Amino acid sequence: MSGNVTRQTDSLLRLAVQHHNAGQTERAERFYREILRLDPQHCDAAHLLGHIVYQDGRRKAATALFVTAARGNASVGSYHLALGQALLDEGRAGPALAAARRAVALSPDDADALCLLGAAAGRLGKPVPAFRAFNAAVRLVPDAPEPRLGLGGALEDLRRIDAAIGCYRLAVRLRPEDVGGWIALANALRRWSRPAEAVAAYQEALKRNVTNASVWTNLGATWQSLGQHGHARESYNGALRYQPDNVEARNNLGLLLHAQGRHADARACFAAVLAVTPHYLPALVNLGLAEAALGRFDRAVALYRRALGVDRRQAEAWNNLGNALKATGRRDEAAACWKRALALNPGFADALGNLGAEFRDREQFAQAVPHLRRGVRLMPGHAPLRAVLAYTLSGECRFLEAARACRQALALEPALADPLCTLGLVEQRIGMPNARRWFDRAVAAVPNHALARFNRGLVALEQGALTTGWADYASRFQAGRARPSRRFTIPEWRGEPLDGKRLFVWREQGVGDEFLFASCYADAIRLAGAVVIECERRLVPLFTRSFPRALVRAEQPLTGLTEAETVDCDYHIPAGSLPRLLRDQLGSFPARSSWLFPDGTLAADWRERLDSEQTGLLVGISWRSQMMTQERQSSYLPLDAWGSVFAVPGVTFVNLQYDECRAEIAQAEARFGCPIYGWTGLDLRDDFEETAALISNLDLVIAPANSVAELSGALGVPVWRFGHRDWTHLGTGGRPWYPSMRVFQPLAGQGLDDVMARIAGELRRLLRVDRMGEKRVGRKRGR
Repeated sequence: MSGNVTRQTDSLLRLAVQHHNAGQTERAERFYREILRLDPQHCDAAHLLGHIVYQDGRRKAATALFVTAARGNASVGSYHLALGQALLDEGRAGPALAAARRAVALSPDDADALCLLGAAAGRLGKPVPAFRAFNAAVRLVPDAPEPRLGLGGALEDLRRIDAAIGCYRLAVRLRPEDVGGWIALANALRRWSRPAEAVAAYQEALKRNVTNASVWTNLGATWQSLGQHGHARESYNGALRYQPDNVEARNNLGLLLHAQGRHADARACFAAVLAVTPHYLPALVNLGLAEAALGRFDRAVALYRRALGVDRRQAEAWNNLGNALKATGRRDEAAACWKRALALNPGFADALGNLGAEFRDREQFAQAVPHLRRGVRLMPGHAPLRAVLAYTLSGECRFLEAARACRQALALEPALADPLCTLGLVEQRIGMPNARRWFDRAVAAVPNHALARFNRGLVALEQGALTTGWADYASRFQAGRARPSRRFTIPEWRGEPLDGKRLFVWREQGVGDEFLFASCYADAIRLAGAVVIECERRLVPLFTRSFPRALVRAEQPLTGLTEAETVDCDYHIPAGSLPRLLRDQLGSFPARSSWLFPDGTLAADWRERLDSEQTGLLVGISWRSQMMTQERQSSYLPLDAWGSVFAVPGVTFVNLQYDECRAEIAQAEARFGCPIYGWTGLDLRDDFEETAALISNLDLVIAPANSVAELSGALGVPVWRFGHRDWTHLGTGGRPWYPSMRVFQPLAGQGLDDVMARIAGELRRLLRVDRMGEKRVGRKRGR
């Protein structure tokens, strides 16, 4: 470069520096650019112009100028320092670290260079080098707060929390007017669960800068964590007062309102955030939560999908999408979402709990329990998760473990309704006398807790308190223990006079319950001008014959029904609600032996067939329900446990088991040498006309709590029902619904195997009586 150009650039540089020092940055910038036009590699001009451009917010342009300076003269430490700071601000921590190392190598005693080195190392997840760099800077300038703030951050990364907070406190003592120091201290205290101290530090920061919206927002979140919702709301409003478009503050305010149950107000907050920032992920997810809380699950699904359209790596959005899909009945899709959430975050306790609960609902306990236990290990203080684990263990009949999990949940949250309810169920199933107290506590904690009310009702009915029992039994729809409740354009019958009125009785539960509740139909028909009975399609011929004064119709498909149903009647009532009005005391149960009647022709045909096979007492047998849930297995006995019964001579056993059981029967016949008769072509599952005709010709039926036992009792055939006590006993030793039914329950310390031995003994006694001609257990059959 010619000497003339050098003299010219030196002169321009002096003028530029003068203007720069005087704060006249626009003039200084023009001189610096003129210098760079004359000499594009002029290091000082590039470096100083870089500072002006950087302060003006033109970060990339500044970085380019700092690169020019550092390349032009690699031996000047300040050039590398400025370049490293610019790179770090751009998020380029790796190149920033390299620049910081060159700056420190050239100026080992430069505290700023050491602080840059520490900051870059910390950004790259290297806490030990960061600690060493900040510690060296502190030794060089012990009275400067900046190195101590950096050292505090490095100590946090090393999990030396008390030492880190000590650094922040010393920094604010060194420069108490610095709002940044107070903010750093407050944020650290909040991060490490010292919220009361964090509040005090945030308040100190606001004394120095009351308009800082971020501080107001963080103060609100801290107040909220302390349960001080009033203070939290004031703080969020403070943030919005100084920065109305602060999306974090408005989003947090929405979360506060949501936690208080003000879901409509929360929804308005989240919607306002999205009006400003349409793709703000937290607001999209939270608006979905608000919509779900308001029962608008389809809207919630759409919002979660929008959130995942912004970022598909959001485990929380996948988890919430699963919850919303489950609420709309799309359970397979829901399970897939929870699995996706766990693939993204294997330690996501909520997703583990949700997926575990879904496995539990599907009776897949081997998969449910590990998910739930892992969730509890990750979040030992999460009482609801422990409650789900308890409910799952009770479903697996691991009652002692379930009770322990319930008590652990209640130790964390004594008024949590779910474990109170589960503990009541556990004590009820193991025969403890005062299980109802747990349901009472659950209802006291959450008055609309449907499952607690339902189970309390079952206990009351079992104890014979029919009025209170039937009142709580009405919660079965909300508790998910019946089909979803239906809406009608006509009112529900609640005991009004029915003279001249038409009553519609609709189906709500399984076939076995239809047989039981049908015991009330004759009384309803007697009270009403006309009755329309809805039933499962397979029962229409049987019910039509048994209730000739009623109009019997098959249940219609109800999928997708959103409007109230119209029925040509004056009142409607679900079948399971009839007992509340017609069986409010034990004396209300009529002594009629049967209320269902088989087809006479079919019954006569079966009489001939059975007479050709009979070699003794005709006993129908069934050993399980079609719904083989884990909870019900304890009430059933496989055929290989019936040996004592099959050993009774003079009995002809007839198969009444309606699912596929040929292999079981063959094994039992081979083992015990006792034939069990069945008939090819008889569909016990679907043909209730033939089944009723067959059963009506039997002397006795032995069965657990299943539809075979219920149908047999409704036909008036003697039934020996084995199993445990349940709500249908209604405070009696038997089941007052069925005059022909006798109940065999385990005595104290016994199992169902002992029950079968007692049944075998009773069979032998009856056969002795029958041979003596004194008594016949069944009705006389024509020959």
